[in-house]
Amino acid sequence: MHVDKKYAIAFLLFAFLILPMAASAYPVMAQDGPPEEILEILLTEGAEILVTNIDENGAPAVIYAQLGSPVDALDLEAEMYDNCLALAVIATRGELLDYIFSLIGEDFMGGGEPGFMLSQFDEGFTPDAILDLLGSDFSLLIAAYYNLDEAVAIGKMGQVLANLANPAVFGFSFADIIHLRIDEDFFGEGFEVEFPFEALDVFMYQVTNPFADALNAVLGGLDNSGILGNIDSDIFLAERGAAAGLLAIPDMGDLVDLFNDTMGGGFSLAADSFFPSQFDMIDGSIVVAAVGYIGEQIVSYGDTDLSIGSLVGATGSFNPMDGGISIVMGVLPESANITGISPDVEGLTMHDNESNMIMWNASGLGVVSDYIIEFESDDFPPDIVIARTFTPGSTVPGGSVDVTVTVTNNGTVPIENVVIVDGGVEAIYSTVTLAGTTTQTVPSLAGGASASITYSVTFKNEGKYTFPNAELTYEFNAREYAKETVTDGYEVAADPVQLLSQMILDGMPISGAILGIVALGALFNINKMRKGGSSGGYQV
Repeated sequence: MHVDKKYAIAFLLFAFLILPMAASAYPVMAQDGPPEEILEILLTEGAEILVTNIDENGAPAVIYAQLGSPVDALDLEAEMYDNCLALAVIATRGELLDYIFSLIGEDFMGGGEPGFMLSQFDEGFTPDAILDLLGSDFSLLIAAYYNLDEAVAIGKMGQVLANLANPAVFGFSFADIIHLRIDEDFFGEGFEVEFPFEALDVFMYQVTNPFADALNAVLGGLDNSGILGNIDSDIFLAERGAAAGLLAIPDMGDLVDLFNDTMGGGFSLAADSFFPSQFDMIDGSIVVAAVGYIGEQIVSYGDTDLSIGSLVGATGSFNPMDGGISIVMGVLPESANITGISPDVEGLTMHDNESNMIMWNASGLGVVSDYIIEFESDDFPPDIVIARTFTPGSTVPGGSVDVTVTVTNNGTVPIENVVIVDGGVEAIYSTVTLAGTTTQTVPSLAGGASASITYSVTFKNEGKYTFPNAELTYEFNAREYAKETVTDGYEVAADPVQLLSQMILDGMPISGAILGIVALGALFNINKMRKGGSSGGYQV
């Protein structure tokens, strides 16, 4: 069975992303005590954090998270979670995970090859290539049990699935992906490996619900008495990339012990990350739930302020949580000149000039109409759009697609030294052939003007091909800017009708054509049964 290892890696990074953010929030809540004490409060007593970031291009990235135990329906004290290290649900649409990788750092992935192949590849590929594949849509449930008989672990996992399928909890439906049991027999004879556990059962399932269902299920289990109550969930469905997920740890002490036994203490995701070894004081169950998105440029040349409320579709005032702690964070690029903050209350608002990060203690501020950041009118470039299109929308093995990348200056002032670069698909798949222009340089692009490149790609094999981000660089006001398209997927599927027609045109004997028709009928019926149809039985 084929398993994309990027799923597991991406989940781990997403799950631990929120913790450094929570740890960094402690200066606005208390001036005394080390950060691990504040983190303990956040995780055990509950907190909500709204993190917003505007990059140098004026494009937003937003993450809303609740920490603690916001999903009571999970029933983490039940026996079905005995010996469960962690359970996670993550649903993605678009390329939010690509953004999260860039925040945490790619060095976590290490070296070596993951050792899996697809039909589109002639050879395996390195972890760096996995980053090029991020951006595809998927929803997953991942769980891990330790030191149980295999049958017992399977039984407990079945109870958890039944609970999560309950409409009163999430109403999820699942499809099996893999059950991986790691024990002394895992590597077979000839390998001497010592594990910090007797056995580890890892389960992975596809959540077959649409992304909107997963998003609403996660949000529906959270406390909406605070900031969440003023967030429009539709905004996460409208942007270029979004994700929703939760990480449930039934017993934090067990997880910390396993990390310490495995890593010898001091485990970290990246050089600048928060160390989970600081969690030693936390025991019992915790849950981290989060939703987020990245969007297209919303701040451009001439704008002088940013409304945090506009980033989450707010229609009224923000309230803090009835219980726990509420935090709002806004980050602008270091090149921006922040001229004002609202509200700005000593002891409840923090502005770090070096990083251009503003943090509000929403619990201390109480009801606030909006959170506003003001800046200079020339801090951001004009509204620049880069888009990629495919003609036709799909093809068959041996077929080709025309790819067009277009850059449009929607502003009123020109940009200079415009460079468009695409063609990254060839770096991933050695079996594709490119023809045409994949790069172009334009000395100046006036307001309202466009520039584009077009090239063709021919595919040898069927499969879903990933087109990495097409890249744009340009200069404005003596600064260099970079922008990308979304990561695109392109389907190359075998066409049974076309194959049969080609066999006949190629002079296949009549008997062969008849066999081909029988095979075509079998394909039709098998596909119909796979989709849940019924043919009243099928015989050959």
